[in-house]
Amino acid sequence: MFRTIEWLDDNSVRLVDQTKLPLVVEHIVTRRHERIARAIKDMEVRGAPAIGAAAAMGMALAAIESHAKSKEELLQFLEGAARTLNTRPTAVNLTWALDRMLRVARASSGNPDEIVERLVKEAKTIAEEDVQMCRRIGEFALPYMKPGYTIQTICNAGSLATVHLGTVGAVIRLAHEAYDGAIRVYAAETRPRQQGARLTVFELMEDNIDTTLITDGMIGTVFREGRVDCCVVGADRILKTGHVINKIGTYTMAIAARYHNIPFYVAAPTSTFDFKTSPEEVVIEERDGDEIRKINGEYVTVPTVKVYNPGFDITPPDLVTAIFTDRGVIERPDEEKIMGLFGTRLSGRWGGRLPATGQY
Repeated sequence: MFRTIEWLDDNSVRLVDQTKLPLVVEHIVTRRHERIARAIKDMEVRGAPAIGAAAAMGMALAAIESHAKSKEELLQFLEGAARTLNTRPTAVNLTWALDRMLRVARASSGNPDEIVERLVKEAKTIAEEDVQMCRRIGEFALPYMKPGYTIQTICNAGSLATVHLGTVGAVIRLAHEAYDGAIRVYAAETRPRQQGARLTVFELMEDNIDTTLITDGMIGTVFREGRVDCCVVGADRILKTGHVINKIGTYTMAIAARYHNIPFYVAAPTSTFDFKTSPEEVVIEERDGDEIRKINGEYVTVPTVKVYNPGFDITPPDLVTAIFTDRGVIERPDEEKIMGLFGTRLSGRWGGRLPATGQY
């Protein structure tokens, strides 16, 4: 398991460059928040929880970079840094982390140096919270996984999509450990950037987990042939209505799973929930058409062909069997159950006091 992002003792940030995997394991080390912003935009770091942690550390770097002489000067610099870091519109963890860091800065008293120390501490806290949330996701999901299960995934929601362990990764790894390796995985390649083929396969095989790679178009056949027992996918955003925004292809998988009576589970931490936005307001990122026109830098189609390349899709809650969270499990999710788990006193996308964990 990789530690995807780390704050180093010399006040720099180290990231695994995921665009180089699986052939090369290479790190990016930086003290500049602009470099973190570029890493997020170019998907050198990707996966909603990892993006959130990276953004928080980017804000801490910005605070150090500012050399501010007053709180007002520091806040002005941080607000500009937040705009620079906000490079991808769909994953809610990004704006959640930026908002949280700005709230800490605004609420802090003392001189700029003291505020900088608080922001560095907060960024480290966000990263460690992610690690613990992922482990709790895996613990809550474990009763739903059985020895001998084969799990279908899409994209990458493992260690590389989080700070460590993963969301779907936690579900798989804890079941793998609990059942003495009697867990298998089918990984969909996830066109056009092949996060399933490049990243999920890589990290699961590093952990000696039985993994089979398929193309996205094979999912229906795999389900019809009875090769998998359940689907477990991650999420870049989950609305209070239970709509799940995740990597393109997730909705198709959910439809096929429903037709074949295969349970369809979603694994996501609290920071991925958006209690403010309606399904109609969600901005789906549309990416460069050359991601589809090219493979390994070479055109595989007519270079001038029009391309539609949404990075994500929206799966309605009636196709979701359950959501595994760090607070508990939400079976057949809807707004009442989601707000019952997270509490009605939540402010904005995330905040307020949370109730005890449990099943809803």
